[in-house]
Amino acid sequence: MPKSADVAGFLAMSSFWGLNYVMVKFALVYEPPLMFLLFRVLFAAIFSIFLIKGGLKFPRDLMTNVKLAILSALNITLFMGLWFIGESTESASISSILVYTYPIFSIVFSAIFLADRINSLTIAGTVLGFLGIVLIFIDQLSIRPGIGLVLLVLSAVSWAGGTIFYKKYIHTTHPATVNAIQYIYALPFIVIWAFATESFSLSGLTWQFLLISLYIGVLGTGLAYFIYLKLYREYSVPAISSYFFTVPALSILFSFIILGQTNTLFTYGGFALVAAGIYLTSRSQRNGKPAGQAISL
Repeated sequence: MPKSADVAGFLAMSSFWGLNYVMVKFALVYEPPLMFLLFRVLFAAIFSIFLIKGGLKFPRDLMTNVKLAILSALNITLFMGLWFIGESTESASISSILVYTYPIFSIVFSAIFLADRINSLTIAGTVLGFLGIVLIFIDQLSIRPGIGLVLLVLSAVSWAGGTIFYKKYIHTTHPATVNAIQYIYALPFIVIWAFATESFSLSGLTWQFLLISLYIGVLGTGLAYFIYLKLYREYSVPAISSYFFTVPALSILFSFIILGQTNTLFTYGGFALVAAGIYLTSRSQRNGKPAGQAISL
């Protein structure tokens, strides 16, 4: 895939995920977290099947299916379930900060499990990117110690674990196939989890809720995750993980545009740190192996 296509794909994925943060808050007004997750994954599964040329074909060997089921648990069921439940008890600001410890965990895990080389510029870029996210949200920060904080951190760990698992065991399978199957395998577990712990509200099944679920399921999940898998198939984990700090930064931008949220000097300072972190990451990979180069934005 040409560099220009990589950049366009990354920006589209980041924008879809950034807008998700705004839309999730609206969706949770109508249905509880796991019920919303059920509709999100259902729409994502249906859409993702249509992304596969020639139709969906499950791998024939048992071991590949087991690996896909494990990826599904890490990338979808646990990550999104823990995130949604955690965000229902915590503020959007602390949720964004804790979920986006993901790049830190993914880079650490890549060094341990993939033997990726992590140089000082990559570390500096990741630290600056994370500090930028903290600075962006610092004037909105409110922390209520509780289980929600733990769940949000665990969601980041689960997502990072899914990324490493995909790179180590499944990256040779076509991303469109992986993308569709991970939702299909996740659905039964989400159905059981949702109906065992939450009450479905028929009155909450409004056209607004369905429209939000459709957007997040199709663009914010199905298409965005396909791009995510495709990028991680092409690039090393250290090469692009710190770029994901752009997602919560974009969520603030969308909050400003859609909700009229006021930005401050902290916000713009945070944007600058995120940009500096991405620049350092890009520099670190250009000085490394060509196969692991970061996307040139």
